[in-house]
Amino acid sequence: MNVFKKKLESKHKPAQPIDPIDLYQSLYRKDGYAYLRGIQEEVLKEWHARRDEKEMLCKMNTGSGKTLVSLLMLYSKLVEGAGTAVYVCPDKYLLDQAKKQANLYGIPICEISDENQFPADFLNCKAILLCNFHKLFNAKSIFNRDKIEIGAIVIDDAHTCLDISRQNTTLNISSKHEIFDRLIALFDVELKKQAPGSYRRLLDGDPYAKILKVPYWAWLDRKDEILDILNEFSDDDELRFKWQMICDSLDTFDCYIGPNGLQISPMIVPFDSVKSFSEAKFKYILSATFEDQVDLIKDFGIEEQNVINAIIPRNRKDVGQRLILAPKRFDPNIEDAQLRQLTSEIAEEGNNVVVLVPSAEKAKVWYKYGAVNLNQDDNISNNIEKLKTSKGGLYVLINRYDGIDLHGDMCRLLVMDGYPRFSSYNDLYKEVRVESIQASLKSQIIDQGLGRAVRSGSDFCAVILMGNDLIQFLGNKFNYGYFSPVTRKQIESGLTILDDEEDKSNSIQTIKDTIYYCLNQDENWREFHNSILDEVKDDTLSDVKKQELKIAQKEKEALNEFKLRRYSSAMDKIGSTIINNKELALNLKHQAWYYEYAAKFIYQADPVIANDLQIKATMAPHMLTPRNGENYSRLNKNEGQASMVLSYIKQFNKSQDLKIHVQSILNDLTFSKDIKAAKFENALKETGKLLGFDAHQPENEFGNGPDVLWIMSDNHYLILEAKSMAIHSEITRENIGQLLQSGEWFKKHYGKNTAHTLVTLQSPDIKGWNVNPSENSKVIDEGALAALKQKLEQFYDAIVNKGINAISKEEIGKLLSANSLTSENFRGSFLKVIKVSSKK
Repeated sequence: MNVFKKKLESKHKPAQPIDPIDLYQSLYRKDGYAYLRGIQEEVLKEWHARRDEKEMLCKMNTGSGKTLVSLLMLYSKLVEGAGTAVYVCPDKYLLDQAKKQANLYGIPICEISDENQFPADFLNCKAILLCNFHKLFNAKSIFNRDKIEIGAIVIDDAHTCLDISRQNTTLNISSKHEIFDRLIALFDVELKKQAPGSYRRLLDGDPYAKILKVPYWAWLDRKDEILDILNEFSDDDELRFKWQMICDSLDTFDCYIGPNGLQISPMIVPFDSVKSFSEAKFKYILSATFEDQVDLIKDFGIEEQNVINAIIPRNRKDVGQRLILAPKRFDPNIEDAQLRQLTSEIAEEGNNVVVLVPSAEKAKVWYKYGAVNLNQDDNISNNIEKLKTSKGGLYVLINRYDGIDLHGDMCRLLVMDGYPRFSSYNDLYKEVRVESIQASLKSQIIDQGLGRAVRSGSDFCAVILMGNDLIQFLGNKFNYGYFSPVTRKQIESGLTILDDEEDKSNSIQTIKDTIYYCLNQDENWREFHNSILDEVKDDTLSDVKKQELKIAQKEKEALNEFKLRRYSSAMDKIGSTIINNKELALNLKHQAWYYEYAAKFIYQADPVIANDLQIKATMAPHMLTPRNGENYSRLNKNEGQASMVLSYIKQFNKSQDLKIHVQSILNDLTFSKDIKAAKFENALKETGKLLGFDAHQPENEFGNGPDVLWIMSDNHYLILEAKSMAIHSEITRENIGQLLQSGEWFKKHYGKNTAHTLVTLQSPDIKGWNVNPSENSKVIDEGALAALKQKLEQFYDAIVNKGINAISKEEIGKLLSANSLTSENFRGSFLKVIKVSSKK
C-alpha cells in the first residue's frame, strides 16, 4: 500500500472552505494558474456575501474569467451541501471551454452519458454536471424524466439561452404541412376580416407580405380544435421536443401567419414546465450582455429586484480595443462597392476579415469579392476553427451575431453589413407596433455582433458599419441608450472620429489609414482608446430601463393570474399597474399594445368588455380590428409645417445621419418593378413626414383604405394610391377604380366636405379613353416625381449645410417656400392633370 495514502487516511481530513476564494486556494491547480484576477475576486466576494439569495445575476465581460467564476460558485454550493450542481450553457464550444477550465483548476465535473444517464458523482453531489441548455430545456427533458432536484444552477451566456428557451417553445409549421391547411381553415373568416389583401398575398406565397396575427378571440374560441389537430401530430419532428411544454398552456400562446407558414409562440416562455429548472434552490444567471433584461423576468421568471441588484464589477472597461467606423457618415458619396473592395484589399494584405450579414441574400454580393461562407455545410464550428491557422481571408457569417468566438488574428477587421433582421414572426409583428421595445432587442443583437472579434482585454479589431438601415439606426440618438456603456462610448467615438477631417478627396484612403492605426497598434491610437474608456460611467440601470423592468414584472404577474383563470384580476393588473400608471407615462403605441393585452385576458370571462378594450387599442395603427365597432384612427390637423420639419430632424445625432436617411427614402421612392411596392409605399409615407405633414398607411395599418394618406399643413388631405411597379403606358380603369374607392373610404371617415385630392402615383400621366376619374383626381407621374425628389434633396441639403442644431423654424419656412414645398405650392407644382389618350 502507498505509504503516503496510508498516512493520510490516518489523519483527520479538514473540511473544505465554502468561501469561493478560499476554496480556490485549496484546489490542485496546473502551473501558471496560481491567482485569481482582480475582477474575479471582486465578483466572488460579493457573491459570497449574498450567497443565501435564491436568484442572482452577474455581468462580466467576455474574456474576464466568467466561466471560472461560474464553476467556483457551483463548487462552493456543492461543498456547502446545497444539493446537486449544474452548469448549463448554449453550445458545445462553451461547454468545452468550461471543461478545460475545470481541469486546469482541479474542479470536479462530470457529464451526461451517451445513453442519456446521469453520472453517480452528480447524483451524489460530488461533481458539477456540465450540459448544454437544450438538454435541460425541452419537452422530453431527462431532468423531468428522472425528477432531478437541482441545488444550484448556473446559466452561462444567459441571453443566448433565453433565445433557445423561446425557440424550444415555438412551433414553426410550414405552409406545406397538413397542420397549416387545417388551422388556416379554422381562422379563414377572421383573417379575411383583419386584412383581406395581406391574407391573400400570404396564401399566394408572397415573401414580402406582412405578418398577420390570428385574433385572440378566434384562437381562444377554437382552442379545443387546435389542441386536437396539434396533438394528432405530436410525434412529428417539429412537435416532438416541444409539444409537452406547450399543450397545457395554449391560452397563453399566439399564432402568426407569415410567408413561410405559421408560428405558434408563447406570450411568456412556460419555464415552469421544466420543474428541475423552475424549482432549483439557487439560480445564477451570468452573461456579458444583459441590455434587454426584461426577458429574464418574463421568460426565466427572475424577480424584478434581482435583476436590478445584479452583481456588476466596478471596472468593466477591460474589454479590448474596438475602432468602430461608419464610412458613409464621414463621406456620404462613398459607394458600398468601394468599401467591399477596401475590405478585400485589407484581407489580401494578410488580415482575416469577417463580414456579418442579416440574410443569405445580403451575402451574395460578397462572394463576388472572394468571400467564403462560414455557414456553409451547416458546420460553423469546424469552419471557424480553420480561421485559427489562416491569414488574409475574407469570410461571411449569415445571421450569427452571438455564440461565435473570433479572438485574436481570427478576425482583425469585422464588417457589419446591414441592420439585423428578426426571424421570428412574433418579433417581426411586434417591431411594427412597439418599435421602441424592439429597438432594445436590436441594440442587443448589434452589441453582440460587435463583440464577436474582441474577446479579451488584450484583443483588438477594427469595425466597419455598412448599410443605410444600420447607419440610420445608430444615427438616431434615442437608440443609443439601449447599448452597454462601453459599446455606446466606442460607437459614439468611432462615428465622430473623422468629423474634423475636411479633405474628402480620397476618403477611402483616409479610412484605410485610420483602420491600420488600430491594426498596427499605433501608440496614439491605444492612448486615445484608453482615454475614451476613462469617460465611461458606471454600468447602472437608467430610469427607462427600470421602467421596462417594472412593466415586465407586472406582465408576468398578470399572465400568472390569466393561467389560473383569474381573468378579471389579470385584466386589472394590466390596466391599473401599466396602462393607467402615470409614472410609466406610456406613449400611444404602448397604451394600445396593453389595451389589446388586457382585452385578451378578459375575453373568456366577458367578450363585451374585451371588445371595448380592443376598440381602445385601435387608437394606434396596426392593432387588431375589433369584432364590433370602429377601428380607424383619424389623422387630425397638425402644427405648422416648418415646426413639424424641425421636430422631425431633431431625432438625428448629426446632419450626416439626416442626409443618409433622406437619401434612403428617395432611393425607394422610384418607379421600378425591382423596388417592392411595400418599400415604395413606406417611402411615400416618410416623404410626407419629410415635408412636415402627418402621414400614415391606412390599408397597411388598419386593413382598409388608401395606400397612403397625408394631411397637409392647411388641413388639405392627399389620398395617395401607389402603382410604382406598373409597367403599362396608360392609367387603367382598375387604377382609377381603386382610387375612387379610396375616395369613398375617405368621405366615410372624414366627411364629404373635407378638402382632399385623389392622387395616383405611376409613370404615365395619360388615361385610356374609357377611364373616368373624378374632377379632383390628379397624377404624380415620372417627371413630377423626379422634380419632387430633386426639390426635396435641395431642401434637405440646405438644412444639412446649415446644421440640424443650428437651423431655425423661420429658416426652414423660407426653404420650404423657395423649393415650392409649402402645401399650396406642392399641389400646384407636383400634382398633374390626368390627360386623355388619343387612342380609341
